Amino acid sequence: MPSLSSGQTLLNQYQIEKYITLTPLGELYRATDTRSNKSLALTLLPKTISENAEKLKHLEAETARLRGISHPNIVPFLGLYQTPTTNFLLEEWINGPSLVEILAKKTLSATEALVYTKAICAALEALHKQNYLHLNLVPEFIHINKRGEIFLSGIGAAQQANAVIEYPHGKYPRLYFSPEQFTDQRLTPASDIYSLAVILYELVTGAWINGKPAPKTNAEIKKAHLDLTPPTPISLNKDIPDHFSRMILWALRKKPESRLKTTTELLSSLALAAQFSVDEVPLRADPKTAPVTSAVLEGWDFLPPPKPNIIAEDSLPLEDRLTAIAQQKKQRSGMGIMTAFVVILILGFISLFWFVRPEQIVVPTPVQFTPFAVDFTPPPTFTPIPRPTDQHGGRIAFTCTRGDYNQLCIVNRDGSGYTQLSDMEASSYYPTFTPDGSSLLFSSNRNGAFDLYLLRFGEKQLFQLTQNVGNVVSPDYSPNGQKIAFVNQVGDGLPAIWSVNSDGLNPHLVYAGADEIVAVTWSPNGEQIAYAMSIGVPLEYEIFIMNADGKNHRQVSQGLNGIGGSLDWSPDGKSLLIYAGPVGDKDIYSIDIATGNYVQLTDGGNNAGASYSPDGLYIVFNSLRNDDQADLYIMRVDGSNQVQLTNHPEPDWGPRWVE
Repeated sequence: MPSLSSGQTLLNQYQIEKYITLTPLGELYRATDTRSNKSLALTLLPKTISENAEKLKHLEAETARLRGISHPNIVPFLGLYQTPTTNFLLEEWINGPSLVEILAKKTLSATEALVYTKAICAALEALHKQNYLHLNLVPEFIHINKRGEIFLSGIGAAQQANAVIEYPHGKYPRLYFSPEQFTDQRLTPASDIYSLAVILYELVTGAWINGKPAPKTNAEIKKAHLDLTPPTPISLNKDIPDHFSRMILWALRKKPESRLKTTTELLSSLALAAQFSVDEVPLRADPKTAPVTSAVLEGWDFLPPPKPNIIAEDSLPLEDRLTAIAQQKKQRSGMGIMTAFVVILILGFISLFWFVRPEQIVVPTPVQFTPFAVDFTPPPTFTPIPRPTDQHGGRIAFTCTRGDYNQLCIVNRDGSGYTQLSDMEASSYYPTFTPDGSSLLFSSNRNGAFDLYLLRFGEKQLFQLTQNVGNVVSPDYSPNGQKIAFVNQVGDGLPAIWSVNSDGLNPHLVYAGADEIVAVTWSPNGEQIAYAMSIGVPLEYEIFIMNADGKNHRQVSQGLNGIGGSLDWSPDGKSLLIYAGPVGDKDIYSIDIATGNYVQLTDGGNNAGASYSPDGLYIVFNSLRNDDQADLYIMRVDGSNQVQLTNHPEPDWGPRWVE
């Protein structure tokens, strides 16, 4: 009997719509956020957790970091919420079936199972790189949306690797636990690999790892995990390759150190056994490669889209801060005529930026860079660490034109902490944070040609990453922090896409386009790069994507005129931010990568340089709205509540919202 009833509202905001199922974390419900009218997944924590103060404290301590984990195959975790009588977790709702519905149909082919393997391995790898383990990998936490995209939920209870965890007895049977989770051993990524292998065993055989229906009691389940040798999958399904069957058994070995070591190794081994390369495995289920899943999707009763609803002004902390800042600014009685724009000449191609003149604020004393020696000094090897997880992102880096030169500035997301970082007789721009937020990468001509430099905040050290490779602009880190994609013009050639290791080694050409390329951005999963390339019309471009190795190009933009030279990939990997329109009247657009459909987010003001917040809920951009002045603005991801962020008499532009 569900503990919550339909129509019940928690915290005066989250209305229970329907009980869905039991999960290892508790009862799962579909709820509606009455402020945004969006569906959410609400998990009611059981008493074994909600009445344990130590466990609740631990969950609460991890919440901020887990909210900051973003990946196209991970359902965004929204946080732990508490009332006087209940404790619950919130996630975004994936409108579609779970793997439970797929398992209820019939066994899958090795090819269809690989589609799930690729998606879940990608999600687990993202967790493991942040030093987290899922540890509750079950079919109820694997979801498929209408487009066949596969997602992993339940990360709100993820645990740090190498921890020893005592599991309270719950109602959900421990069918997918690894042996070490029953014996209080230290847990590693091998535990998640084992759980995934149990699911794969079920997918391709239609049976649990005993070769029969799963046992009913936890004692029988535990004994099977600790002592039972599973029947070979091929003995239950003759259609799967023998080596595929063997790889699943390898991942099911009792000792963690004897299993396949990483999700990459598991996926690669299974793909090879099925005579596929990993790149050939589809990113989502389609009728050709996943017929069972596609049949379920065709018959699924999907929810109607949410009705538009206006979110209360006081519902979000960031909005409160930004509104307060806006109210402190001098009110203006009318709008001036927007006829000017700032022209920035970079290596033969031009980007336009337009902005508003507000009341001048006092800027803190600039923090100057340490003068850089001419000799090339590579930085230490970059090792990604978990990203800071301030709500909506902590800081925004941007180019600030000061006098005759472009400098680097930084500001907190609420408009405080406005600081000029550089003050040299040279131009520095295109700032972007390293994935862990500890350093700032940018392009500068302080030593002649434009090269990439890295400023490490902690050590207050400056390193030159590239030297004499051409003229380098528009850098962007791969999500794992190991590579940097950038635009480079060598001699009189066309600007092309290059790549370099994060330590400055191995700079090389990735793709020489048919025409001038002006901007690049890496997809959140690291598998693709989007870029803006000229179409033969001055200052106008089209948006394309390609594989990270420079292959399989596809045009994304369709039917938009006057596209400018900046773009940013959404954290969920589904859309790109661009700007487009006639000269002097540009607007921000979001383009759906799969379909090319676009949504206009601004209307008037001459806007450019848009960037998503790390959680994908907000957008920062530069705009010219009054008195020919360049400043930054923030808006919600749907374009509402546009609020001015910076106030300086000289231009602020090209923001990148990171951390």
